[in-house]
Amino acid sequence: MSRREQYNPPLFKFEAGESYPWQVFDRVTIATVTFNRIEYTRKFLNALERYAQMPFELLVIENASEDGSREMLRELATQWPHLRVVENRRNVGMNRALLQIRDIVQDGMVVLTNIDIEFLSNYFLVNLQKAFHAARLNLGTSDVCFGVRLLNCEEYGFRFATRHQTLPIPAASNALPRTSYAASSKDDSRTDHLLDEEVVVGWSDFLLGPTILPVSVFKQFRLEELYPLMIGGDDAFMSAEMQRLGVPFGYIENGPVARHNDWPYTEDKIAFYESIATKRAVTDLPYLRWKLKHTMARFGWR
Repeated sequence: MSRREQYNPPLFKFEAGESYPWQVFDRVTIATVTFNRIEYTRKFLNALERYAQMPFELLVIENASEDGSREMLRELATQWPHLRVVENRRNVGMNRALLQIRDIVQDGMVVLTNIDIEFLSNYFLVNLQKAFHAARLNLGTSDVCFGVRLLNCEEYGFRFATRHQTLPIPAASNALPRTSYAASSKDDSRTDHLLDEEVVVGWSDFLLGPTILPVSVFKQFRLEELYPLMIGGDDAFMSAEMQRLGVPFGYIENGPVARHNDWPYTEDKIAFYESIATKRAVTDLPYLRWKLKHTMARFGWR
């Protein structure tokens, strides 16, 4: 036995032909949108390959990048059979790209995330599956939405919970691996309890960052009507849609973690967002229809 093997416990290895009680979804899709910023895309992709450690499909909507991202993804698609790249001839924006994702994904679980998110936890997809398993056991449904902790955003107070709830997974309904959800010490003499786990959820009314949810829920999102009111993405609108659908959502407090690599906003990024907003105000007809509807509602017009 090597020193490395001696001092490092073996990591869990997912077996595709195995039946795991915690595997709520047979199909997992990680979906994202790219527009330039190739350095973040590389980190994003490298983290997926290193830490996912179970099968997934990767769907990338490429919004006409001009920095080599498109060519890199084309090359990668020849090497990764699980990668699908949809190339847009122009930058259609985040919302239209989300519409494309919604139309393409069919079933299972979808991880909606930006390319500037870097997952940092081993077998994070297993952890996510177990969170939905805990919801199924304790809430009677897996129709919930989860977010993960973005470590470098917490100091800004972005993550908050209206209440915390512990969702136990008894050993009898669980299987390896032991994860950060473990409810007993690895040295516990009661070996039949080593797979007792507890998922701590901070239920919220706002999710920042990746949104993990069943495809069947995502299909109900009215993305045609969603346009951001401010710089900073679609988090508020995704949260509003979950509230409209009556789907509970919150952060997994003791699960996988990630880093937001493009935070805090730089002056260049703010200037880019402002320019996009200005262009959209005069060229994006769905946005203009939404703006008119929103303005009329403000003044009580019908």
